[in-house]
Amino acid sequence: MKIKQVIPRDFSVVTMFNMAARALQLVVTVALVRILSVEDYASYTVFFTTSSTILGIAGQSIALAYVRYNTERMTKDRAYRDSLIFISHAINVACLVLLLVGSYPMAEAMGVAHPVMLAAIVYGFLLGTVQLNIAFFQSRELYAKSGVVENAKQLTLLACIALAVVLAAGSLESILASYCFSGLACFVISLTMIGKLVRHGDAAIAVDFKAGREFLAVSAWLILYSVATQLYNQANITMLASFGSTQAVAEFGVASKYFNMVLLFLPSIKTVLRVRMSKAEMTESTEKQREFAIKWFKKTTVPFGALVAICCVGAQLVFPVLNGDGYDASIPMFQILCINAFSAYVFAPASALIMSLNRYGLQFAIALISLAINLVGNYLLIPLYGGIGTSIATTISQIALNVMMTVVVFRVGAKSIKLG
Repeated sequence: MKIKQVIPRDFSVVTMFNMAARALQLVVTVALVRILSVEDYASYTVFFTTSSTILGIAGQSIALAYVRYNTERMTKDRAYRDSLIFISHAINVACLVLLLVGSYPMAEAMGVAHPVMLAAIVYGFLLGTVQLNIAFFQSRELYAKSGVVENAKQLTLLACIALAVVLAAGSLESILASYCFSGLACFVISLTMIGKLVRHGDAAIAVDFKAGREFLAVSAWLILYSVATQLYNQANITMLASFGSTQAVAEFGVASKYFNMVLLFLPSIKTVLRVRMSKAEMTESTEKQREFAIKWFKKTTVPFGALVAICCVGAQLVFPVLNGDGYDASIPMFQILCINAFSAYVFAPASALIMSLNRYGLQFAIALISLAINLVGNYLLIPLYGGIGTSIATTISQIALNVMMTVVVFRVGAKSIKLG
């Protein structure tokens, strides 16, 4: 059976845009590693990790449930009018207010200056708004539009960083300002695109608080699951900053950036699988879900295993060229994280499949167990191995998460949920 029968055709569209975005991210990563000092890069790592966590909690967690809920509703009722976009943004704004109030203790806990934490909160909020707008497109299978938004962010960021280097010698403050401006520009672009769809009659939206309450009631466990999984990176950096050194934080930050490059295809895969698994024909057939998982495992193990092996070997040659001599210690961290990447690819359908079973509470419990493994692993291993210990703890906990969710898919039946 050909791989295109396992992966939807829309995967190629999403991948094309995602590859362009990752290429731009690589340019930004190399530039920042070269421009910033080790101390500034450690602060940048805290900024980026914190903003990503805020994005995950206030943006991606809601967006994940949003795509799941909206896709199923629209496949069952073509007259459905989307009211969740307003409610989702309101939740994101509420999170912004709470985080701004707690910004001082957060900065002290992470060991960074207060302006760095404020920038992280603002950027995380802006990314959350953009992610919610992207979810609006993805739930309608408008993958090209969501790809345009993502690439607009990366292009704007690259241009702003270039200006920061020319005008401000690439200072940490100018780099953080560049990130915030790129997030704002991307939000305006995505909002304009949504407005155009609505004006042309290609999307229908409405204010319906009853639908919002139903969405939150149905999706509460799914949102909590996403929040738990988004806490991984923040836990890693917080514990590494507390029990390790500034150098270790910077080295792990570099390894994590390149690890995200290895995950080049994963966002595309998960985006398409999330929509595919949310359609009525999949949510109503446990047999189809399990059949899909088996096909995926058979088709992906060898190619993704080869990809990860090449990355592990190539890191020894490529890292010194890209990063100079200051981050050689990040190579073994990256190689350990590559094992995590292999697991993520092979078990990519797990989260989408368990969502299609409507077993959100069980999914959240699995995420908590995995997070606990990560926290205990960091606590035990960081004093002994520094950033390498964090890499080991992350990899073990993520593999445990993927394996447990896959077992649930094959052992537990679907749970019926009424919509509307």
